[in-house]
Amino acid sequence: MSPAGAPPGLAAAASRVPAPLRALLVAPALAAVGLGGGSLLIVALLAVAPDLAVLPETVLRVLLLQGLSFGGVSALYLGARGLPREYVGVSVPDLEGWLHAAAGYVLALVGAFTMVVVVVFFLGLTPAENRAAALGRRDPRVFLALAVLAVAVIAPGEELLFRGVVQSRLREAFSAPLGVALATVIFAVAHAPALAGPTSGVALTVTLLFVPALVFAIIYERTGTVVVPAAAHGAYNATLFGIAYLSVAVG
Repeated sequence: MSPAGAPPGLAAAASRVPAPLRALLVAPALAAVGLGGGSLLIVALLAVAPDLAVLPETVLRVLLLQGLSFGGVSALYLGARGLPREYVGVSVPDLEGWLHAAAGYVLALVGAFTMVVVVVFFLGLTPAENRAAALGRRDPRVFLALAVLAVAVIAPGEELLFRGVVQSRLREAFSAPLGVALATVIFAVAHAPALAGPTSGVALTVTLLFVPALVFAIIYERTGTVVVPAAAHGAYNATLFGIAYLSVAVG
């Protein structure tokens, strides 16, 4: 579907592109715009305030990327196409929805830890490190702040863009299994810029992210409301940040 208000020539040209190809172009482009816009905002922040302490810089980075950029791109896309918020399922879940969120949290956590054990302890491979971990070692309070932001900003922003908009766009052109799989790939790959280390480690970590990403994509597909994967994702991230804080604080 072409954006509302698009020039007739552009709309006609877009309509001649097969629907699956349009979806394959639009979905990753939305993710790229969200990431690129957030990166530009962060660069501007650091140019204006280059001497920020680690903690406020981390908080502002999250607010600019997952909050302003991801949320803004999602809102602009929905507005351009004249789509209501029901398109992404912004609604309070029923009891079944909350049960899906709880199950998703457990499955994502168990799946992620299982994969890490297999990859690190049995295969002896070394995943890349998220840059948040390096910041947390400089100031452990970063992990506590990120645990709160995971629930309030990070998960809602990421789920709105990657599940609510990207996955829903893909589902317009593809079956549920293929749409879920493609959205999962885009979500996992989008985390690569936040990773530090050799290319092999980055590729390994991106692969590990497929497990929780797939869980969140499936529960969104099953419930139709972005609040459910946002709740599971927020609890999952908050747990990881809490464990990271304890590992640094306890030593």
